[in-house]
Amino acid sequence: MNKRAKNHLLCEKKPYIAVVLSIIIPSAFIAVGGSLGQKISEEGGNIGICIAAAIMMILFKVWFSPEFKGFVKAETSAKDICIIILPFIALLIFTLITPLCMGVPFYFNPSFKAITMGLSAGFGEETMFRLLALALIMRYVKRSKRLVAVILLSVIFGLMHLGNILEGADMLMSLIQVIHATFLGLLFSELFLMTGSVIFPIFAHGLFDYICFVTDPYLSAEGILTQQYNTGRLVYDIIVAAIIGIFALYLLSKNKMAKAGEIWDKKWNQV
Repeated sequence: MNKRAKNHLLCEKKPYIAVVLSIIIPSAFIAVGGSLGQKISEEGGNIGICIAAAIMMILFKVWFSPEFKGFVKAETSAKDICIIILPFIALLIFTLITPLCMGVPFYFNPSFKAITMGLSAGFGEETMFRLLALALIMRYVKRSKRLVAVILLSVIFGLMHLGNILEGADMLMSLIQVIHATFLGLLFSELFLMTGSVIFPIFAHGLFDYICFVTDPYLSAEGILTQQYNTGRLVYDIIVAAIIGIFALYLLSKNKMAKAGEIWDKKWNQV
């Protein structure tokens, strides 16, 4: 252990409170960044979220310096990364072939706004609900309880999507999205924990959301599901998300978490 490391009593004595604060504080800061950018334009609001998220990651790195090595560098081999990203590749394939499986015309409506919305989802939501919290979990939560903490974090991420109801989302679709997002939360957690780099969950989350924004005609211009899918599409989306989430959870199973522990011991200069 680095002898120059600072003491972080809250993290050491009350790690779960520290994890909760690592969600609440970035969420508030990122909301401010989005509000300031929104005064310029909607796209400016999305970019403001990205900037605020990047600032939060820098502040986290500085606060836990020199113990924490940072969010960017991957701590695993290229071969392992190819295996780690398999669930995400499968998700992209299933998402892109949805029209073919449902027997509906292919829809594609790209825009600069969709790009900024994807970026804000990648940077903003990952920082608010995963990156900082998972980093603390992998340092201060007991090894035997880490997997449960990761699952609970994904559930919180899923439940967050109930807030879309306030934005005009359909009630049933919001409930389905909670299930869908919970499973995807496991995927994004797996990408982060098994690589040690924010590049993978941010890119994966942003790209997936962008594809949804430009290929799903049921989404509003704000990315909100205001209309209900038919039964076949609902079942398809839940099954796909469940398969991907369970696959990611397998890669984070107790035996695999030992590998993630080694990665994060390096990230926290514990070896």
